[in-house]
Amino acid sequence: MLFVYRIVDLGVMTPCQKILETVMQVKADIVGVSGLITPSLEEMIYVAKEMERNNMKIPLLIGGATTSKIHTAVKIAPKYNQPTVHVLDASKSVVVVSTLLDNRLRDIFVDDIKEEYEDVRQDYNESMQEKHYISLQSARANALSLDWKDFIPAKPKKVGITVFRDYDIKSLLPYIDWKPFFDVWQLRGKYPNRGYPGIFKDKDVGFEAKKVFDEAIHVLDTICQDKPVKAHGVIGLFPAYSLGDDVVVLNDMKTERIATLYGLRQQEEKERGDYLLLPFRLCLPKSH
Repeated sequence: MLFVYRIVDLGVMTPCQKILETVMQVKADIVGVSGLITPSLEEMIYVAKEMERNNMKIPLLIGGATTSKIHTAVKIAPKYNQPTVHVLDASKSVVVVSTLLDNRLRDIFVDDIKEEYEDVRQDYNESMQEKHYISLQSARANALSLDWKDFIPAKPKKVGITVFRDYDIKSLLPYIDWKPFFDVWQLRGKYPNRGYPGIFKDKDVGFEAKKVFDEAIHVLDTICQDKPVKAHGVIGLFPAYSLGDDVVVLNDMKTERIATLYGLRQQEEKERGDYLLLPFRLCLPKSH
């Protein structure tokens, strides 16, 4: 059976009011919101509250790099009385949407999600009760201290912005993560043939996985040959130094501060001798 969906893309940083107005205008069946940065998490909670306040009756899908099943179950789902589902990545959205729109499968799926999220909330609340936190001052006193005296960082060939235009697509093919592709087709191998290329050896899905893979490779070969699309990339390498819990980024001439990456130090109480770390602590301090 072929499912065809019309997607109304409202872009990025769309105000909640605009989302709700569009939902009512187009009579949407499902709302999907995606969060790539931390502030988006709070905005998603607000969207859920507003959908509840407006007495909406459609499912809410949560996705994006900063989201998680725990955050969805603990912070978002309780604010909205309709199905609220965390979707791990874009490849899963097709399956979730088709299930939610199928009258035969919807109720069972929604009940399973509610039960699963209730378990997630209970586990989260229990884990929070077991954790003990220390003051930020004490955490900083127990930071990892490194000896930078004899360390000389390697200098990149080029500092600043580097743009890669019309990059050879064929050279990118070995870096493709095929897992989302097979997930879209609901092809999942069993251990030890779970991932690519082992999935081709799986006795249940191996044949079909190899078939759709070969078809995809044929499409990619056509793209490489005919070049209907182009690949561009941008990277930036900049001087930086650590300042307390943060990292200061300078321009390529080291004459101007262009960004500050704010660090969040661990504060959970640990065993004696364990350091409380930062996400990016391996950066020379300014004094060096």
